[in-house]
Amino acid sequence: MEALAYFIATFLLNGILPFWLPWYVFVPVNLLLAIPLRLSQSLAFWLGGFSAGIGWLAYSLWLSHANQHILAPRLTQLLKLPHPILLFTLIFTLPFLLGGLSGMTGVMIKKFFKTNV
Repeated sequence: MEALAYFIATFLLNGILPFWLPWYVFVPVNLLLAIPLRLSQSLAFWLGGFSAGIGWLAYSLWLSHANQHILAPRLTQLLKLPHPILLFTLIFTLPFLLGGLSGMTGVMIKKFFKTNV
């Protein structure tokens, strides 16, 4: 149940907070929300990664649809990618890794202070 709460909380906060704060706000959000919960390192990695990656992917697809899919092929040409699908894969992968590592770091910080205090 804590895993579902962590996923929903990080997904919602990662979707709402970037409207007012910098784009990288999902890193401290995932880290700070993982500290009080009883999650394993791997579960925090996967849940934090998917919450950040799915949020960014959904937002980028929404933006691409809003501009009639004009910008994605141009960015694909700029990055020298063969197809726009790879652009969206990249847009999912980077926040997935950052969100996952920050969630796992939150669990590791909690374990460090539990064992050393």
